[in-house]
This record gives sequence, C-alpha cells and structure tokens, in this order.
Amino acid sequence: MRADAVEREKSQKSSRGDPASRIVEQLQKLFGTNYVVTMVRERPWASITFSGTRHILAVKPTVRGEMTVIGSACDQLPDHEINLPGHFVADILVHHESTSDNHLTIELLTINDPVASGNSRLMKPD
Repeated sequence: MRADAVEREKSQKSSRGDPASRIVEQLQKLFGTNYVVTMVRERPWASITFSGTRHILAVKPTVRGEMTVIGSACDQLPDHEINLPGHFVADILVHHESTSDNHLTIELLTINDPVASGNSRLMKPD
C-alpha cells in the first residue's frame, strides 16, 4: 500500500511540474533571450499555517553591458502571473541590482496551495 502512495505522489509531482524549473522557464520568457535566468538556491520556508520554498534566482545578460530591458522586466514582476500548479507565488523581491557585476538577484516565496494539494481540511469545518 505504501508503494502505491509513493507512486501516486510521484505522478502528481510530475504532472504539476517542478516549481523551480517552471519559475526559471517563465521568468526566462519575461526577461527574454538577452538574459539568462538561473536558480541559485532554494530553501524550505514555513509559517504556522503555510509551508513553501524560498527561491533565489540570478538574472544575467548574455551580452556584456546589456541591462536596458532588465528594468522594465523588473517593473512587470509584481503583476506578472507565474503559473505553478499546486503552488502560488506569495512574494517577489529584487535583492540586488549591480551595474558593476551586471546581474540581478530575485527572491520568490512560493507557498504550497492547500486546496490544490487536496488538503481540504483547511477549507471545511468539521
């Protein structure tokens, strides 16, 4: 019975996609081909009621000195919809913009969606 549960969980994860790779893919589309978006680090996050992950990403231009589009893309971040089945983006922060290093660091907080994960106890009173 346990093996069935493990297989079912793997199937659900693969159908939803890995949140980190989906974030990188979608932000890459936002910033465009003149930039490379990479996941630098992930770490678990939790509050009393929610759990999730902090994702740290780097955005670097492919052409030296090319930082012109990055500002307008950053302006779009607060309203940019990132599609993460089973998760949602709770916070986006731009931590570091450096013209000397020629890169940008973004931190995203994703929360596991209790409704999408089937944990309906949070939504229904007993």
